Amino acid sequence: MYSITTFLFPALAAAHFQMHYPHSRGFSEDTIVQYPCGGFNDVESNRTEFPINGGPVQLNMEHTETNVEVLIAFGNNPSGADYHTVLVPTLFERGPQLFCLGDIRIPNAKAGTNATIQVVTNGDPSGGLYACADITLTDTPLSSADFKANCQNSTGVSISYLNTKNNANTTEAGQTGSSGSSSSSSASGSSSASTAAAASSSSTGIAAMATANVMGALAAGAVGLVGIAAAL
Repeated sequence: MYSITTFLFPALAAAHFQMHYPHSRGFSEDTIVQYPCGGFNDVESNRTEFPINGGPVQLNMEHTETNVEVLIAFGNNPSGADYHTVLVPTLFERGPQLFCLGDIRIPNAKAGTNATIQVVTNGDPSGGLYACADITLTDTPLSSADFKANCQNSTGVSISYLNTKNNANTTEAGQTGSSGSSSSSSASGSSSASTAAAASSSSTGIAAMATANVMGALAAGAVGLVGIAAAL
């Protein structure tokens, strides 16, 4: 199983985004617009072991402004209709190249469960873009070195929480709330996100929790964007 991913970032002038961790099913510029997994519908037999209590999703962004949402579907071979559990509610991301969502936790899950993480963006004027990674959940956390190798942000990356229930494919960028930015291209592995402000008790609590954790980590001096925690 994949436990560590070595990043190779090719210079793809026309690329939209790529998922490097967890190890994605694949990337094609021609099929990335196809739901649910960018044209890669076959499950990977070599799954990434993903920590239930907090792991990163590492992206390489080729657009300077993008809405991003992360979902998960449980099972050995989920269909498109199964991607309904939101891990990271829609965020508005600014800045190209490396972008990491750290400390993503999997709600109500058990070690050994197979699942697929789906990243959805709207970095194409004509519609959504998709990528998937097949994982097996584990109780074993990543080491500090492994987390650092798989969670980095390029200089100047920033995010804004979108105050909407819409997904990344339909959200208007103008609906923004709190925002934050990274100060350099380095690892995003701070545990300070766990001390962020409590989420709202409303039906949008997961979005409030995600925003509070990101903002708390940045305010505490963490380098990069961390702490998108599942709160379903």
